[in-house]
Amino acid sequence: MTEVSRIDRIWGAITARADVLGVPVSLRVLCEAAADRLPITGVAVAIRGRFVASELICVTDPLSRRLEELQLTIGEGPTLDVLDGSSAIHVEDLDAPDYQKRWPLFAPQAVDTGLRAIYVLPLHIGAIRGGALALYTARPARLPADILADAWVFSELALELLLDEQAGIGPQNGYRPPYWQFETPAEVHQATGMISVQLGISVGDAFTRLRARAFADDRPLSELATDVVIRRIRFDHEDSG
Repeated sequence: MTEVSRIDRIWGAITARADVLGVPVSLRVLCEAAADRLPITGVAVAIRGRFVASELICVTDPLSRRLEELQLTIGEGPTLDVLDGSSAIHVEDLDAPDYQKRWPLFAPQAVDTGLRAIYVLPLHIGAIRGGALALYTARPARLPADILADAWVFSELALELLLDEQAGIGPQNGYRPPYWQFETPAEVHQATGMISVQLGISVGDAFTRLRARAFADDRPLSELATDVVIRRIRFDHEDSG
């Protein structure tokens, strides 16, 4: 299966779930579609909050909610590690000694609560980190490579939807993600860094500003990024909108 066909298949599952619910595509719909499609118990998407270590954006079930709240309460756990910058975390059995030692407060309480396996994938592209996608199971589980590939697409589309929401881009009729994150031109990364310096903001916030401007001007993201790189447009000038 090609990457594009996998993306199209999973995007189709998300839009089909939105149609069943009678609502626009959103992160909540994506979480529910992932829970339906993947062999897991529940799904959660969290971001680093302004005043707290983790802020839940969507969650599909009571167990996942309790586990995310448990990590926030005791200050440790795989979702928090990924939000702090760790790469993807795959835990096939949380009751194993290595994981009990890694999270001595979280792991035993999570197992008692009903969790046995957790896979946490970062929502990121380059230096931009948007949050974390957590997949929970109530039994020990080793997800096959094909399932993990699907999970990564869900995480990449979750980042797309999250950034669109932050940029004020709503799900219009016929909306579909432009898949910029799967093949991002170098100019987009470079422009994001330049905007970050120009406005004195984080890289993530700079990318949100770039996307919002591209959407408002009805221009391809890469085209606007090129104008920033060649200094035709500066975001600290009045013409930045």
